[in-house]
Amino acid sequence: MNKAFYIFLFILLFRYEAKTQTEYITNGSFEQIDSCYGNFASIGFDVFNWSGCKGWSIPTKSSSDLWCENPIIGNAKPPLIPSCGYQLARTGQNYAGILIGDNGYANYREYIQNKLRHPLIATQMYNIEFYLSKGVIPCTTNKIGIKFFNAKYYDMTTYWLTDLQPDAENNATNFITDTLGWQKVSMEYKANGTENYIVIGSFADSLNLTLEPYGCDTTGSQGYVYGIGYFFIDDVSIKEIEPLAPVIPNVFTPNSDGVNDVWRCDFSAFKTVNCSIYNRWGNLIFQSNKQIIQWDGRTTSGINCEDGIYFYCIETETEKHKGHIQLIR
Repeated sequence: MNKAFYIFLFILLFRYEAKTQTEYITNGSFEQIDSCYGNFASIGFDVFNWSGCKGWSIPTKSSSDLWCENPIIGNAKPPLIPSCGYQLARTGQNYAGILIGDNGYANYREYIQNKLRHPLIATQMYNIEFYLSKGVIPCTTNKIGIKFFNAKYYDMTTYWLTDLQPDAENNATNFITDTLGWQKVSMEYKANGTENYIVIGSFADSLNLTLEPYGCDTTGSQGYVYGIGYFFIDDVSIKEIEPLAPVIPNVFTPNSDGVNDVWRCDFSAFKTVNCSIYNRWGNLIFQSNKQIIQWDGRTTSGINCEDGIYFYCIETETEKHKGHIQLIR
């Protein structure tokens, strides 16, 4: 009988997906504030500190903005921000804004900084996500990234961080072009365990800044404020990425034809692995402590096992799997 009749197709890939777990960003939607400034921030003015916007600050002399529906000083509020466009918050009432452009300096960049609720865990994979909406300034870019720091970054002598290499960056094809809605930016990062602060912005200098090629005017001749682009930011999030549970094959055919000859399980996402396989009488016939388990249908002494049902137990530092395998030669 055709062996394919017995074979279930198992593609054993450890994929990663974000789980709803600990949120590492403090006040990711900018809703926790004491008051709202309601205008473009002046150079060196930390509008987040002034507004009591929990968790947020500026890391450099450049002046990022905070927009909210009930300002107490200025009259600029969503949905219409003068010179930048019409936009409502993605969630809640508030959001931030950064300029990527010259503002009198070739590498002028604005950034926002967040004090994480918890330090990142060494070797853990994380998903960093936030939403951007492009202002009406014609130019845009894909060069928006993140940089982690152990301590709060504070340098009031510079307008840019283009001498730093970002830890992760927006996808090269993901130009921020949406002026009506919000465009998701997502990136993955493997932590080293020293991360307590995150800075968001563009770390590319003017020579390496990739511009969206259509309708882009960096001279200001179209009457817009200085700059390459203005971007609204909302709903910043950092969450752990967990591996999906491994798929464990329940049938294999070790007849040396090169197809499905080995019972293989990939537990490489775990630090410790112990696998034991027993026959129907409870006798131990195979053991492995490798992260990639491979059983060729023979006992540890090299004797071919008979066709039939065998039972496995796989234990890791966090999980235990039990089940049966059908061996068909």
